[in-house]
Amino acid sequence: MNEGRLALDIETASPRGEPTDFQNTADFELVAVGLGYHDGDGDAKVEVLLRDGGWEAEHTADLLRRVVEWCEAHGGPVVTYNGEFFDEHHLRAWATTVADEGVWPDAPSRVDALFSNHVDLGTLAATAYPNAVRPNREIPALWKACDEAGIAQPTVWYDDYDLPPNYLDRLGIDDRHVKGAHVGEALGEQFVDGVVAGLDHTHTHAELTRLLVDYAAGDIEPLFSLHDALRRLDTEA
Repeated sequence: MNEGRLALDIETASPRGEPTDFQNTADFELVAVGLGYHDGDGDAKVEVLLRDGGWEAEHTADLLRRVVEWCEAHGGPVVTYNGEFFDEHHLRAWATTVADEGVWPDAPSRVDALFSNHVDLGTLAATAYPNAVRPNREIPALWKACDEAGIAQPTVWYDDYDLPPNYLDRLGIDDRHVKGAHVGEALGEQFVDGVVAGLDHTHTHAELTRLLVDYAAGDIEPLFSLHDALRRLDTEA
């Protein structure tokens, strides 16, 4: 039932300011990509790929290439949550940008092939759990869809990472656990700034990297579990 599936979830930053339109790729930069492969036997293989440089197109192309090559090496349909609106949409746009700039001309065709068999669980969850869809939204939030399906999502707690005193305060973060908005508004840019500044060897950067990896990996297993739950509902209908 579950053989040969991929799961993908991107993490972005907005170093040029708060996004005005969540489909305007110019408002976003790619920071990390959580990837998973499940062959139907045991736990999924999960890996997180991180940006390895500044905001220049060459570093976007490098991360895009590594994502595509990882997925090509494993194969199967790609499972996302709201990916048609966000993950796939922006990956395609970045692929076009790096091709137009001559950095990786084959990027659009390779990304197109990656999403040739794409399962967006957001639209499926909206059909399966209509009462979970908030007003003025088309799909339920991922956490709500997982809650409806009885699937636990891991929480990444800041206290589990040895960050300096007042580090989070300086970034304007006052929650106890990591949220996607924290990555987009502060942590993602902080990570890339550290890479550019050559801080990889420092304890703080290592802890921030560990935090980002744990957060980006956190939704991969739930994506596979939610896909299973939605397919069971479809079979039972």
